[in-house]
Amino acid sequence: MNNLKIVGTRGKKQKKAIKLLGFLGVAVFAVCLLIIFIPLGLGSGNAFAGENLGPPGTDFPGDPNPSETIPAVDNGSAELGSDPIIGRISTVDEDEREISFGPIGIGPNIQTGDYIDIRLMCADGTDYVVVSKKELLDYNAATGMSVLRVHESELLTLNSAMADRNTIAGVTLYAARYVDPLRQEAADISYRPNEAVSDQIRGRNDVIGR
Repeated sequence: MNNLKIVGTRGKKQKKAIKLLGFLGVAVFAVCLLIIFIPLGLGSGNAFAGENLGPPGTDFPGDPNPSETIPAVDNGSAELGSDPIIGRISTVDEDEREISFGPIGIGPNIQTGDYIDIRLMCADGTDYVVVSKKELLDYNAATGMSVLRVHESELLTLNSAMADRNTIAGVTLYAARYVDPLRQEAADISYRPNEAVSDQIRGRNDVIGR
């Protein structure tokens, strides 16, 4: 009987040791899981859900949209002349205006954006340059009206040429296109306005000191 009791007691001790070892094994496994997953959760949100809550510019392995470096913008380096609208206005003279002028003869070879002379031709074949090398900003084929940019004296000269066309038989106004405007110089003005317009132009030039 004594031998049986000793054996029974030893078996209970072994069972307790096995349970203790099993509990310790589970505890160690749980601690290992915490060590592995806690750093992944810090600063990165839910990595398994695809959330990236890390600091800006942080890339995580497998991220389908890695962050890109955004170049810095130096607001102080912009120059006034770099603005296309400001740059264009800065090159315009004080008395320069856009006018709708016509109707005049615009041939099929002339398109918007071409540089042209406005010329006056008389019935006897004489031909005069009224204004030279002007960009054709717009043209309405239905009305024959053109949009040009001219100075005040050029506007007065055009008005004089229009008056001559309307009062003198056989006078026509037409446009002549520059073939290579980058290399060709503006033609010399050969048309002389009527006396009233010439006096007005001279008076204006005296005022502005031209």
